[in-house]
Amino acid sequence: MRLLALLLLPSLALAQTSSIVQAPLPSRGMTLPPTGAALVDEATALSLNPAGLGFVESGQLFYLHERNLERDSLGDGVFLGARLLGLGLGASVEWMRGRHEPHYRRTSLGLSLGTPTLRLGGAWHGFSSKDSDDVDALDTFDVGVTARPVRALSLAAVVKDLNAPREGSLKVQRKYDLGLGLRPLGERYTLGVDWLFSEGAFRQGQATYTLQAEVIPGVRVGAGVSHGFVSGVPLALQVAATLDTSHLGVTYALGGGEDGTDHVLGVRLSMENYRSLRPSGGVVTMLDLNDMLSGGGSVLMTLLGASEADPFLRLSRWLDLATKDERLTGVVLKMEGLPGVDWGKAEELRQAVLRLRASGKRVMAVLLSVDDMGYFVASAADRIYSVPESFLHINGLAAHLQTFGGTMEKLGVTWDVARVGKYKTAPEQLTLTEPSDASREAVGAYLDNEVAWYERAVTESRKVPVERLRELWAEGLPTAAKAQSLGFIDGVITPSELDAKVRELVPRGHFNAAYNPRDEREERWGRRRRIAVVPVLGTIAGGSSREDPLGFSQIAGAETVVRALESAKSDSSVVAIVLRVDSGGGEVLASYLMYEAVLAAAKEKPVIASMGDVAASGGYYAAIGATEVMALPTTVTGSIGVFYFKPALKGLLEDKLGIHQETLARSPMADVFDNWQPWTPEQQTAVQKWVDASYDSFITDVARARKMDKAQVDTVARGRVWSGNDALSRGLVDKLGGLMDAVASARQHAGVPASEELDLVLMGEARGLFSGMGGEPGVRAALALLPGSSSSEPLPSAVKSLARELGVNLELMRPGMKAQVPFQLIVR
Repeated sequence: MRLLALLLLPSLALAQTSSIVQAPLPSRGMTLPPTGAALVDEATALSLNPAGLGFVESGQLFYLHERNLERDSLGDGVFLGARLLGLGLGASVEWMRGRHEPHYRRTSLGLSLGTPTLRLGGAWHGFSSKDSDDVDALDTFDVGVTARPVRALSLAAVVKDLNAPREGSLKVQRKYDLGLGLRPLGERYTLGVDWLFSEGAFRQGQATYTLQAEVIPGVRVGAGVSHGFVSGVPLALQVAATLDTSHLGVTYALGGGEDGTDHVLGVRLSMENYRSLRPSGGVVTMLDLNDMLSGGGSVLMTLLGASEADPFLRLSRWLDLATKDERLTGVVLKMEGLPGVDWGKAEELRQAVLRLRASGKRVMAVLLSVDDMGYFVASAADRIYSVPESFLHINGLAAHLQTFGGTMEKLGVTWDVARVGKYKTAPEQLTLTEPSDASREAVGAYLDNEVAWYERAVTESRKVPVERLRELWAEGLPTAAKAQSLGFIDGVITPSELDAKVRELVPRGHFNAAYNPRDEREERWGRRRRIAVVPVLGTIAGGSSREDPLGFSQIAGAETVVRALESAKSDSSVVAIVLRVDSGGGEVLASYLMYEAVLAAAKEKPVIASMGDVAASGGYYAAIGATEVMALPTTVTGSIGVFYFKPALKGLLEDKLGIHQETLARSPMADVFDNWQPWTPEQQTAVQKWVDASYDSFITDVARARKMDKAQVDTVARGRVWSGNDALSRGLVDKLGGLMDAVASARQHAGVPASEELDLVLMGEARGLFSGMGGEPGVRAALALLPGSSSSEPLPSAVKSLARELGVNLELMRPGMKAQVPFQLIVR
């Protein structure tokens, strides 16, 4: 509809003349196809309402040619529009030639600023002419405002010739244009009404009515009529048609009035994609999951705090928009790794593929290198193909538990531990030489659940008995031919055969590798209401959310999360909040502060917690304050419990390295957090009391949030890890579902109709190392700046080096009170 609006600019159409006194003044520029002051929002807005320049999102160029045979006049104009630093910029040059008026050139410059719903603009017009000294010295100024508060309404007011210039015998009167735009039936139909009048002559003004309509995508028509209510105001009519492709559009407008028939031809070139004619078979695109999930931000930008949105959240949004895009008819999934994805997110991707298919899209997966997780996602496609040399690492699931107690013994390092619950086994990684029975029990139960879920999903999708899957697993590294013979792929193809297979899948589809589900020019007025997604990703700690520039670690900072929740709560455009948790926990205090912030936000707006791969211990704590808690069937969750532990390094530093330390204490507990000596029995008892009290607070909050008896919570707590399926049956979560299910639930809780379009906005994403240097947090966020335990000492450099060599989670080894999942569970 934009090209119609771009060339349908002033619906004042053939009546675009300045009022003059004492001597004739040439026309104030070219005639434009039907539009109005409240409708115009392209580069040609410079001629009618400069505020409209603010709606230009990228570079635009328009060329207009006008001819009136009866009046023997010609006009040519070039209009440029762009956006820079949030400002709408415009420039134009128009050449007018006519038998009955002086030839002249009009040069214009314009600027617009404001918000998406309110734009202010100004324009300068400079005239030059060899035929008239008065015209040659003429300069005029326009100012305008456009307000688009809601989807169906646009309002505008323009003051033209604000300076009312006088040059010799020419006197230009100030004029006003009041515009109204309506879209009662959505973006396909637009109605406009304008009232243009000279200063002091309101009743002698001119009314203009405009209709713009999109017949089919890429084809638009328009019509305009203008008249007055007193004698002497001419009647003018105009009709127009526009043909659009993405970056090129052509418009022809024909109009008539007392001065004869006017012809206008317009051509648009734009960097921005316009809604265009669609191929009969739709668009087919390739989605490289490995590339989409790899991020791609530079190390330097991450250091400066300019990290981009989480790749998985970005991919989820892409898939959701693609599902709703009528242009898209087919997707080719390139399967070559799923970086940053574990079984929870794999289930979300699989469900996203199923939603694509349910919306009418055909999906083909091409396997280059996949393990069981990659095949799990690919199995949701309509068809699965492999190339002859594909690496199919599809051999069943296994979990690996590593312990470093033996290493610690060799190094002379011992660990003091205070914990609650036999399943809170995180310290056992560093204290035991082999996993405890509790660890084996919890991990075994999770693994059994994962295997059962995998078998059911894959065999139902491929319509094969489970025995065939087990036969495939028994191969270890099955060949593509073996996978095909067992029914797990549909064929082995060479890359040169891929095009033919795509044509089989979508017979009339047109492949477009650059497809983007939201690459078309925004036609909508007003601002969509929004759902805020607040991420809790990585190890929970105090301060800002951050990630190291190499991507090895990610911290969910309480300050960032609390501040994001407060912003979302106070933002009137945000109707609901989705708390996206993908964290195994961390510091108890930071987790508690997040929980309190979620509770506070949920009193104002619906908050839906969406659990990803893992939302355990402190990650579970942060989530339970939500209005509703959703997990995936394979989410690692629960692990309700706390622990405190610290190293005793005397055996390493003194006995092996010759470092001596002597402590002079004046109370029994003065060195309780010292990293040299093991705890005394009295110190062990004191710390255990502290940990017991923290655990009691934890389960009390869980019982209150989950509306469970405290004793009932204790039976499923004590550090026990559960799958999402098991957590649901035990009342720890409310529903099973992924991120987009949480978004749908947030919409429902907020009472937003299914027909209303909502935007997803990410608030509180992780930044780089220097990201925490600015901003004024509120009181609650300022509190979250505190470290998790003020009494914890920094981790000694020797222990840091040891952790890096062993591959142990550095945050796990840092002394302090922890609410953290007992292990890094890797199932492959």
